[in-house]
Amino acid sequence: MAHQLKIVLKDTDPKIYRTVIVPENYSFYQLHIVIQSVMNWQNCHLFEFNLGTPYASDSIGLLNDDDDDDFWGSRYKKYDAAETYLSDFFNGQVKKMNYTYDFGDDWRHVITVLKKPTEEVLYPKCIKGENAAPIEDCGGIWGFYELVGIMNKSRKTATEREKLEWYDLPKRTSYEYEFKFDIDETNQFLLDNF
Repeated sequence: MAHQLKIVLKDTDPKIYRTVIVPENYSFYQLHIVIQSVMNWQNCHLFEFNLGTPYASDSIGLLNDDDDDDFWGSRYKKYDAAETYLSDFFNGQVKKMNYTYDFGDDWRHVITVLKKPTEEVLYPKCIKGENAAPIEDCGGIWGFYELVGIMNKSRKTATEREKLEWYDLPKRTSYEYEFKFDIDETNQFLLDNF
């Protein structure tokens, strides 16, 4: 069986989202990699799924030997993303979950569990999505929209051209043109890599 999930990047206008179908036996780490793939990110930063408010609820993430919640006195439970499966939470227990990627840029997403598909899937598939996702390390949502604004301008100041150069972005095309979400390319990438 499988889960159909809608992943919405918060605080974006127009809305940036992807709807995916993933095998039920996937771990949350595998779901993280799927999200990285459909958002065209590089998996360069830490991540966390939260069962409630980001940073202040039970969470699912990567655990290591340095994690010692007893020392810090955390009242929240932390599950290992590599050993916690979608079916542990998405089979009727949880309808929404938060996902945060890159605790510096703080890309916050809301994952909504949609109607369970009837077909069997062996690898993840993106069935819907809109708008180009932000590039890595651009300064969060506000930095992203600043870059989009600069790229979309026909005349740029020297400072704006320098900023585009810093991020290795083209100076003569729009952000949406350069980083357009292409569902066919996304699904080919998922097919080739999962």
